[in-house]
Amino acid sequence: MEYIPWFVWIVLAGIAAGVIITVVNSVNGRKSELAQALAQNAETNERMLARLDGIDDRLRSVEKTLNDIPE
Repeated sequence: MEYIPWFVWIVLAGIAAGVIITVVNSVNGRKSELAQALAQNAETNERMLARLDGIDDRLRSVEKTLNDIPE
């Protein structure tokens, strides 16, 4: 370590800082993509729930009709 000049330490510190910054930015990018995917999934779930409620209402209507038929 004694034979490495001082300006090389500056270059090595710059490379290390660049690597750290790149890793942090890529992790934050993944979090952003995950948040976007979760929001999209929540929207899809809400639409599916509304559709299932509609199907449930129609089934309830059919059951009522069948129950109203005299034997």
